[in-house]
Amino acid sequence: MNNVIIVGTGQQSIVIHYNIVCQNEYKIAGFFDIDNRKWGIEYLGSKILEGYKDFDISYLKKIRKEKDVSKFFIAIGNMGQRKRLYNFFIENDWEPINIIHPHAVISNYAEIGKGVLIEAGCLITPNPIIGNNVVINTGSQINHDNYIADHSYIASGVVLSGGVRIGECSLIDDGVIVTLGKKIGSNCIIGAGSVVTKDIPDNVIAYGNPCRIIRENDRY
Repeated sequence: MNNVIIVGTGQQSIVIHYNIVCQNEYKIAGFFDIDNRKWGIEYLGSKILEGYKDFDISYLKKIRKEKDVSKFFIAIGNMGQRKRLYNFFIENDWEPINIIHPHAVISNYAEIGKGVLIEAGCLITPNPIIGNNVVINTGSQINHDNYIADHSYIASGVVLSGGVRIGECSLIDDGVIVTLGKKIGSNCIIGAGSVVTKDIPDNVIAYGNPCRIIRENDRY
């Protein structure tokens, strides 16, 4: 099995670790975290590697050689941070892996990017396009002809009806339903349990049934 580094040791890393173990295709070579208080600690059966700092190219080269590893997965929930780190690793010739739980159901006609997590109980029907560095959490449905842009996060139990478009770096929280053909912009947060019946523009926080814009999103 190829080695992989998990970037981050917060709550999301536990989810990533679990799904990698279930997939049984990669061996975890260690974790990266910028918090030096964690360095050297045994974590989920592997070590948090000493010396990692954001955008430290020389350190990445060192670890790549010492651990015989060039594959990575971002285990951070914040979409803005995920995007920055993902692009940094890509630019320095690291390869993102896809993590797909064996109990996900995925059409052979789905187009899936790189660095994607698809968890247990997900249903991916024909002809969606799923971008790079996207998370699709447990029990979500991505229906036909959906488009999910890079660095977006689909939480648990979400239903995206046919022809839905999700912009870059958006969070679709637990239990959201997006109705047929609706568009959600980039850098949006759609609150848990919302029902989206109209298009949502870029850079807003919205929630409710029906979903309404609450305020601008300046988080990222």
